Amino acid sequence: MKLIKHNLALTVLLLTVITITTSCTVKSKNDTLIIADQFGLAYAPIEIMKSKEFLRRELDKVGAPEIEIEWKRMGNTTSMREAMVSGDLDIGFVGIPPFLIGRDNGMDWKIISGISESPSALITTDNSLNGIEDITENHRIILPQPGSIQHILLAMYAEKKLGDAKIFDQQLLTLAHPDGLVAMSTGDPNQLHFTTPPFLQKEMELENSKVLVDGETCFGESFTFIVGICPQRVFDDQVVFEAFERALEESVLFMATNPEETLTILTEAYEYPEVELKKYLLHEQMKFTAEVKGVATFIDFMTRNGWIDGAMDEAEVLWRPNGQ
Repeated sequence: MKLIKHNLALTVLLLTVITITTSCTVKSKNDTLIIADQFGLAYAPIEIMKSKEFLRRELDKVGAPEIEIEWKRMGNTTSMREAMVSGDLDIGFVGIPPFLIGRDNGMDWKIISGISESPSALITTDNSLNGIEDITENHRIILPQPGSIQHILLAMYAEKKLGDAKIFDQQLLTLAHPDGLVAMSTGDPNQLHFTTPPFLQKEMELENSKVLVDGETCFGESFTFIVGICPQRVFDDQVVFEAFERALEESVLFMATNPEETLTILTEAYEYPEVELKKYLLHEQMKFTAEVKGVATFIDFMTRNGWIDGAMDEAEVLWRPNGQ
């Protein structure tokens, strides 16, 4: 009888250990952690993370050297959402508005952390335009996608200036930032582009180019431009999730404490002249920080105007509310 009890206790102990191990490490040894960002300097900490191998080292530290890391670049949040649904993406970097729309439509993703504040602006080469009130039905506004942060910023300003947040919704043209730059370079004055560095600065070099309005003016104050997000399945794997959190913190800290090496890494990653890139990084609105600012304001505006139904608050869209 004692032997039976001993064996039963041992079996329970082994099952408990197996259960704990399984719950702590969702990914199998041969799994790949897939991470995607988009186009622009606002995603710079991800380039640092790749170059310095911060995530690789953090995964090795927690005993997960077999987990491979795959880096992708996608044109907009729609492609990220589709990839996450199919299991082809684990962690993505997006603007707050399209993240909120995805969550409102049933995605179980939440915000891991902020990564940047960034300058952004609506650029035109049409001399007849002095403000958004001069935009005619013949103009087309290039941005990454409807519901993007650029779209919602424009809508915020349209509501303030024209009393109608959706007045330009039928004039949107979906293009990734590099393609938007190419389109603007054709010289067609009927095309405008709401963009970010380094594309913003490149377009300001075009003949007759000017800023109609910048993102901070649209929003009313500074705000987080890009956040990191992941679905429930990634958060549930706390070993991997926390390794990623630490790697992201290291990347942001590295940028703050190693400006010269940061510049060298980003110059190679973005294939821009070092002098130009340094100027972009020193822009007063370009900040790299884990802080998340502006979520409540975006929720309120997007609820009032029907982009989301409002059944959410700031705390519930963050994986760790209030820095927990």
